[in-house]
Amino acid sequence: MKVLTHNLRTLIVVHAAATMFMVGLIWTIHYVHYPLFAHVGESTYASFQAEHVERIGKLLFVPWLTEGITLLGILALAFLGDRKALRVPAVVNGAAMAVVLVISGFWSAPTHAKLADGFDKSLHDQLMTVNLIRTLAWTVCGVCAVWIVLSTWVADHTN
Repeated sequence: MKVLTHNLRTLIVVHAAATMFMVGLIWTIHYVHYPLFAHVGESTYASFQAEHVERIGKLLFVPWLTEGITLLGILALAFLGDRKALRVPAVVNGAAMAVVLVISGFWSAPTHAKLADGFDKSLHDQLMTVNLIRTLAWTVCGVCAVWIVLSTWVADHTN
């Protein structure tokens, strides 16, 4: 706990940076990339889908892992340390991240696997609808990351 307390500013800044990267990425995927799936063309769709999964996976792995690990540190400080002001934003952040993880694991990844065989408008429409929920949940994570930074800054300046 002492290491987390001593490195609190670094922890929350890294968390906020990783979270904001992921918020930007998910909005780009939702608004730009996923809608373009419908315009790729039947002859090249399967290879396009495979490349999407491969490239996005490589791009999001480190920031998403960083976001999760730093959130665990923040939750530890909020509940086991002396940072009680972080409890609400950390729990809301954790709940939103749980929504992201459930949608990613139980909907997005399996849908991408089904789309690997070729474009299916019905699956694509479902992916877009569920991804909007995931995008909004990740946006909540971003709001919470800012809330955590501001809560820490205010607490440090009032003590």
